[in-house]
Amino acid sequence: MSQIPFLEEQDIVLRAVEPADLDFMYIAENDTNAWNASATIAPMSRYMIQQYIDMYRADIYQDRQLRLIASHKHTQDHIGIADLYDYDARNHRAGVGIYIAPSLRSQGYGRKMLNALCRYAQEFVGIHTLYALIATDNLPSLHTFSHCGFVKTATLPHWIKTPQGYIPAIMMQRIAE
Repeated sequence: MSQIPFLEEQDIVLRAVEPADLDFMYIAENDTNAWNASATIAPMSRYMIQQYIDMYRADIYQDRQLRLIASHKHTQDHIGIADLYDYDARNHRAGVGIYIAPSLRSQGYGRKMLNALCRYAQEFVGIHTLYALIATDNLPSLHTFSHCGFVKTATLPHWIKTPQGYIPAIMMQRIAE
């Protein structure tokens, strides 16, 4: 077991969604540059996000997903969002997704978030296999996941529809030790 707190990594912390996260989540959910990665097809209203926050239970066992907010440990400034999704209790696996605020990308926050999320998911929740589907043209994400112990296990042709046509996705997995 790790000696590092499960939801912390250096200067960041992953924490539960709070009502004060509404504005940040509104910006993140409506960032059209991230829609291909998240399979989003329409904008979300503040009202919809507020309802999500109000109803959110943070129970991966019931909801089959978990959303955490990444913030600076000392300033509490928003960094991004970390998701576990499609949790499969029988097979002990879940999908992983991360979103970094555009102004903070390429500064190492993705690795820190992903390391903390994986440590929590695998050492505390007991998830054996974490996976991510990443577009082949998303080189920063491919590099980040690779750096955090994910390995390429498959290429899925014509997986993501873009305005230019279909592009492949890479399936990456991280198996618990």
